[in-house]
Amino acid sequence: MNAPAPSSDRRLLFRRRQRLTLDREYRRAYAAGCSAASGPLRVHLALNNLDPPVTRLGLSVGRRVGAATARTRVKRLLREAFRLSQSQLPVGMDLVVSVHPHQPLTLDQYTSALLKAVAAARARQKPPAPRDSPKATIHAPKPPDPSNPEGSPP
Repeated sequence: MNAPAPSSDRRLLFRRRQRLTLDREYRRAYAAGCSAASGPLRVHLALNNLDPPVTRLGLSVGRRVGAATARTRVKRLLREAFRLSQSQLPVGMDLVVSVHPHQPLTLDQYTSALLKAVAAARARQKPPAPRDSPKATIHAPKPPDPSNPEGSPP
């Protein structure tokens, strides 16, 4: 039996392109230096500059969180929290969620902690530097120096 579809026209999915899969993507998010914690979650943010803009999720759940089954459950709940709250998350960002040891939480608690941590990290985020559009610069030749009649360098 299928679950009912969301009430909005757009289905909430968690597609492959919304996942961080490469080590360099995780390292870039950690190096961006923009992070905040809420409960057992620490969220690291980085702009991803993808076209079209998409928010991507990466998870880091260490062995200290628990046995393999506990870690898998935490990851499943965090992916679901991300999927359900996509409309409330910033677009064009990479989110790496690091999980610290804790007692098991419900989906609503994970969703709340994720949204709080993202909001706090966004508040700490530096605004992106303005981009200058590449313009062709035409350099006119320098006029001859009147103090040097021969035109050669002194």
